[in-house]
Amino acid sequence: MPNRTPARKRLLLAAAFIGSTALLGACSDTDDADGAAASAPAESTAEATPSTTAEAPPEPDLEDIPDVVATVNGTEIDREEFTSAYEIQFAQASTAAQLDGQILDQEQLRTSVADNLVSTELLRQEAEERGIDASPEALDAAVDDLLESSQLETEEDLRAAFAEQGLEDEEFDTQLADQVKLDALLAEEAGDIAPTDQEIQDTYDAAKAQQEEAGDTTTPIPPLEDVRDGIEEQLEGEKLSEAAQDLLAELREDADITVNL
Repeated sequence: MPNRTPARKRLLLAAAFIGSTALLGACSDTDDADGAAASAPAESTAEATPSTTAEAPPEPDLEDIPDVVATVNGTEIDREEFTSAYEIQFAQASTAAQLDGQILDQEQLRTSVADNLVSTELLRQEAEERGIDASPEALDAAVDDLLESSQLETEEDLRAAFAEQGLEDEEFDTQLADQVKLDALLAEEAGDIAPTDQEIQDTYDAAKAQQEEAGDTTTPIPPLEDVRDGIEEQLEGEKLSEAAQDLLAELREDADITVNL
């Protein structure tokens, strides 16, 4: 039998891989929700308001979640780790579903969260296998990124926000190092992701053509020089994502994975 060792509670890793940027609580969650509501059509908001007041908000369905949700090459992803990641994703997904007038498919969400946790663990194991370390400079940069995304001012504020969610300093440090290693792994795998001038121009031209085809003249696209940085970030993100998916497909072929949902 494989040597089953429990996986650590990796909220930072899980949230980063799943795509969550609202891990730090009410301050950024409220801003996102307010922004989404403001951009929704007036009729959608009018329809959503009565249901919000008449019905209780949905609750995450965590019944029948096994003690061991998944095993990845002998490492267990336990109920606590899954529950923490699921509650974060549920809060965001249920808000989006309500704004769209949809009913959240929690079974599908559970499957998605479990799959992402498996993927995160595969990447963590690969980084460890390659001997990738977290340098002090990379750790400092990761803290700066978290501060920027959370709109908090100091590292002490950041640690306090995570502590409120049950993530004390020692575990925070461990998870931050894991995240830095994962980022380094994907950077190593992707290689040079800087987009060429032609790729930037093609992306810009495609956006303009799409807008013209849609007949949208109310919000003209700014000149290329004004949006160049954003396009570069978009293209770099796409290349990193593609590298991650290719690596995960390769890792999954040789991995021993069991999901118990």
